[in-house]
Amino acid sequence: MKVGYCCLYGLTNAGKSTLLNNILGFKLQAVSKTKQTTRENVQGIYEDEDSQIIFIDTPGIHSPHKLLGQKMVQQAKQARYGVDVIVYVVDATRRVNEVMCDDLKKIGVPIIVAFNKIDIADFEKGQLHLQAYKQLLPDADFIEISALKKFNIEDLIKLIKSHLLEGEKIYVDDVVSDHPMRFFYSEKIREACLKKLQEEVPHSINVEIMKIEEGETDIKIYADIIVENSSEKSIVIGKRGQMIGEIRRMSQREIERFTGKQCDLELFVKVEKDWRDSSSRLKEYGYN
Repeated sequence: MKVGYCCLYGLTNAGKSTLLNNILGFKLQAVSKTKQTTRENVQGIYEDEDSQIIFIDTPGIHSPHKLLGQKMVQQAKQARYGVDVIVYVVDATRRVNEVMCDDLKKIGVPIIVAFNKIDIADFEKGQLHLQAYKQLLPDADFIEISALKKFNIEDLIKLIKSHLLEGEKIYVDDVVSDHPMRFFYSEKIREACLKKLQEEVPHSINVEIMKIEEGETDIKIYADIIVENSSEKSIVIGKRGQMIGEIRRMSQREIERFTGKQCDLELFVKVEKDWRDSSSRLKEYGYN
């Protein structure tokens, strides 16, 4: 069977996590309209009758303003090495990024340009962007896709397989990721925060799973939502606890869908001043 590693790489909000979720057939990664939703490299294992592909979803490339952002960009760039193929996910509605193309050409890894969001891009402008990318990356493979609408996903997988070698499975059956379950619980809660809070405080939020009590049919999770100041704490809690209640209910629904178990969720909001610029806090929270 065809076996290998595929790095999903691109700017913030290009659609990498949406693409990975739809390739796998379930929501592995948090997605939202907020930039820098993905904060660390996460492996998702795709398997069919003739292949096992380990996808590495990476944080979106951006100009970082905090130590956390610097670590996110560093992780994304490191993930390009040691893989069999890079899928460079490009937003067809955005201007051509010559710097990223020049940088990718130096890596020495086969590149597939997944020209995404063609369902919403202006056709003429999109085709001009596509031709520009073909000139900038003449050795790359190109495919037009819509990650959201699942258009051309199967053809993209076939294209990825063409760059992989025959080999033995890297992961045993039924493994879906290299991350533990508590990571995905925290991501479900953080995604609910991103969607409910929108642009108010999402970048300063971290979620720490403090305790898990799991039975055969139910699960109870205790988690801290961490913000950087008291005003953000007030926003997360909301008037008379309305916002934290909405976040809790949305998180519970997503965790129940993910696990198939009834979820009881206890959320607490804590202030850790400037945690995104603290190397000790970032290490404690797992952003190494």
